[in-house]
Amino acid sequence: MVRLVSDYKSLNALMRHMRDGGVSIAGGAEKTALAQVGYFHGYKGYRFSGQPTRRLPLADFKQLKAVIEFDTQLKTLFYPVLMKTEMTMKNLALVELLDGAGSSSLAGLFQLMPGGTWDKQKRKLEVMHACNEALLGCYKRRNQIVCHYYDSPGGTVPVWALMEVITLGHFGTLLQEVSDQSRSAIAGRWGLGRRNGGLVPHLVHTVTSLRNCVAHNGTVFDRRFATATVRADIGQLLSRELSYGGAIDFGSITDYFLLLSYLSRRLGAPKRDVYALIRQYRSVIDGLRSGVPTRVFDMIVHTDNRAKVNQVEIWLRSV
Repeated sequence: MVRLVSDYKSLNALMRHMRDGGVSIAGGAEKTALAQVGYFHGYKGYRFSGQPTRRLPLADFKQLKAVIEFDTQLKTLFYPVLMKTEMTMKNLALVELLDGAGSSSLAGLFQLMPGGTWDKQKRKLEVMHACNEALLGCYKRRNQIVCHYYDSPGGTVPVWALMEVITLGHFGTLLQEVSDQSRSAIAGRWGLGRRNGGLVPHLVHTVTSLRNCVAHNGTVFDRRFATATVRADIGQLLSRELSYGGAIDFGSITDYFLLLSYLSRRLGAPKRDVYALIRQYRSVIDGLRSGVPTRVFDMIVHTDNRAKVNQVEIWLRSV
């Protein structure tokens, strides 16, 4: 009988592999913990920070587990904030889009997209197509919101129903194509000031990458979810608004925390809720600090973390 060669490592083999790589792991408890975190991606995905070349110098499984727990706690902390941010962004933008169009119809919404050049018209048509595709998909799945309108006399879906079913990414793309006047009105409604209308879709896209990662249980701590460079003027907006003298370039997860804290307050969250978010973030950071060596901590969190978190708290007192 021919014995097939396994194309994967057993738990015991992976533990030996980890020990050969300098990570101490032994015993039934750590073996069980390794299986619980996902013994393939649980180890492979957390042995580096940001880029595979930036390997974390982890000495034992306890340190690896501390990194995994840090990532899990970040997602637990961020998830309700991101869901609230998405809902509030959409609802407040909806107010301005309806007022700008003077109508609740999709045709009225699309009239807010100027088109003009061939390229602009193409992007406008792409947005219209994406919206209709989203509605078609919902209708096929018998989504109650969409079916309620399509199955009623007249068969038209209002803009607010569309906002319920489109993804945050599609929402950001839609905002890219509406008029400058509409984006300025939305920026004002979001508490950013009308002068920042040009940043409205880019703020949505920046939040989207983090939101999708958290919602799908991806790896968050080293912001590997950021597949595109965040526009420099978003970091400049935060530096200016928070009166922070250093760079905010979204090179660490703390910069995304700053953006969430800032947007939460600008979008109307009570101060007490944002203060609570800051306290919880500090607690999560302190948990990692106590679980890994300083050099590992600095590779993940970065040395400017404390100053940035302190500054957002100072800003919060003034708004």
